[in-house]
Amino acid sequence: MMKIGTSGFRGVIAEDFTKENIVKIAQCLSNNILKNNFKKQVIIGYDNRFMSEIFAKWLAEIFAANNIKVNITESSVPTPLVSYATKISGNDIGVMVTASHNPYMYNGLKIFEKEGRELQPWLENVLNTEPEKITNIKKINFEEAVKRGLISYKNFTEEYIKSIVSFIKYKQNLNIKAVFNVMNGSSLCAIENLKKVLKLDNLKIINTNRDALFNLNGPIPTEDNLQNFKKFALENNYEIAFATDGDGDRMSLFDEKGNFYNGNEINTLLYYFIIKEKGLKGGFVKNASFSSIIDKLSKKLGFDVFETKVGFKNITDCLIKNKALVGAENSGCEINGHVYVKDGVIVFALLLEIINYYKMPLSEIFKNLKREAGYNMQYLEYSYKVLNKEKIIQYLTETTPKFSKKIVKTSVLDGFKYYFEDGSWLLIRFSGTENLLRLVIEENSKKDLEKTLLETKKIIEGILK
Repeated sequence: MMKIGTSGFRGVIAEDFTKENIVKIAQCLSNNILKNNFKKQVIIGYDNRFMSEIFAKWLAEIFAANNIKVNITESSVPTPLVSYATKISGNDIGVMVTASHNPYMYNGLKIFEKEGRELQPWLENVLNTEPEKITNIKKINFEEAVKRGLISYKNFTEEYIKSIVSFIKYKQNLNIKAVFNVMNGSSLCAIENLKKVLKLDNLKIINTNRDALFNLNGPIPTEDNLQNFKKFALENNYEIAFATDGDGDRMSLFDEKGNFYNGNEINTLLYYFIIKEKGLKGGFVKNASFSSIIDKLSKKLGFDVFETKVGFKNITDCLIKNKALVGAENSGCEINGHVYVKDGVIVFALLLEIINYYKMPLSEIFKNLKREAGYNMQYLEYSYKVLNKEKIIQYLTETTPKFSKKIVKTSVLDGFKYYFEDGSWLLIRFSGTENLLRLVIEENSKKDLEKTLLETKKIIEGILK
């Protein structure tokens, strides 16, 4: 049985991600567009994965057969572009064929609602109950639908980049020596257009060829996966080395010295710059696993930090409700007024602006940020498979585990988050999409980080005995 999450449907190609399953989803969406009197038009985009463009055409045939007009992209595009296109077209539904950063054997559908937002609970519930019951699937040949004007090609790349550029206040001298690694993914059309519009002659774009199998790996921009990229950047003296995942929403960064930065630091820097130097106002939304650096900084800036459960939909809901400025998790961020999903391309553009504005190396900019925030902690995300999830949850619900230092506060907003008396914290939660126990730790030193990790694993082992 298909399992639809807040971002849509994802599965192994030919196992559960099949033509049979996705056309049922398309027919279900068509039924609800007609039933709810939604706008009879959808945007369909796709990434560089195996058969993504074919899957996109199969989806388009179903919508068109239901007399719903389809704008399908001419080439692969990043996910945030499809979200943006859904918003500016006034559509109620948009679909992106992608499995994001998953391994090469996966594909998926990210489904957007009005304003380009991720699935709301009502439609998520519909997609988890109705497709399996569908027996009547309407279909029209793709070429015939094009002839009838039911399907047309449109990329929306220029409109999407125009939105990104509108957030860049200081546009002069952005021609910094930079390298952008698209990881054989679908950010290429967007970053090429950005390069042209901002006249980024010193920007080199690499790994631009389509590799539908991503070197038999997942196109995920982790530090371990990007060691060759780091070496290339250092050898060629780039001021900034940036990478996005397979569909352009996740990102990672190396500075001119090869230091790696995760989303906690990157998104906090963006927020600081937008507030401090651009004069915009608004709070910051983070999930339960985000670093405390933003709490320390926002307190100095005079704005609220809102904490939500893990899951980017939760961040967007909170951002809209509280009229916040930035919503972020460790892998990416959104900026209110652009798109309601993570977007790696706008992050890159803003980083160029930041380097240009401060006229100093990226490493120094991050040092100043940590000094301004009063932050000098170590952060770790650690995941592993465990058996008997229910036993662990029951124990932690009924009992507060004992560590070598005192717990002063516990939160069960998402999993079990323990705050220690020295300002450090630990989050224990199970993944919502994989059979993994996730540990997130922020400590005052690497030694303390290792100690808390070891203690936590011993506690979990003790529970399972």
